[in-house]
Amino acid sequence: MNEHGRHAMETMQKHDPATFAQIADPETHFSTLGEEIQQQIWELSEQLTPVRGDEPPLEYVGLVNMAKLRAREMVYQEMIYADLPQEPEEMETTPLPQND
Repeated sequence: MNEHGRHAMETMQKHDPATFAQIADPETHFSTLGEEIQQQIWELSEQLTPVRGDEPPLEYVGLVNMAKLRAREMVYQEMIYADLPQEPEEMETTPLPQND
């Protein structure tokens, strides 16, 4: 299982244990999902990587790395986080005014 599959498995265990418990073979399921995630990240990062211009080499390396990180963020959102149950928002607590 690659890092993406492991992350997906740990995330589901923590945030959606009921659905995780219904998966008959988590090892196989998340190994396959991890490979699918990796493929999507590669494809999307290629699309997001800008064409090499006149920028210095290190600047271009930075642009390529940012494209990879952005692709990972987008694929994780779509393939891991989107199907998780919504967590309740924390309520703001403001003190009530005191009547003297």
